[in-house]
Amino acid sequence: MMPRKEMSDQQFNKFQDDFFDLLEENGVSKITCDHPKWNDICDIRNRVAEFIEEQVYLQVWEDDDD
Repeated sequence: MMPRKEMSDQQFNKFQDDFFDLLEENGVSKITCDHPKWNDICDIRNRVAEFIEEQVYLQVWEDDDD
C-alpha cells in the first residue's frame, strides 16, 4: 500500500492562506494566533488538509489501478 502523500510546506502555506481568506471573506474576524477561536480554526484547517491529502491519495491509488 502506498503511503499518503502530504502537502509540501509551500502547498500547506498556500492552503492555509486560502483557508483563512475564505473564512474571513465569510464573516470570521481577522485570523491570527490571538483569535479567540484559534485552536478550533486550526483543528478545522488540519481536518480539511487531511481530507484533501486522503482524496489525492485515493485518486492516485485509483489511477494506478487503470
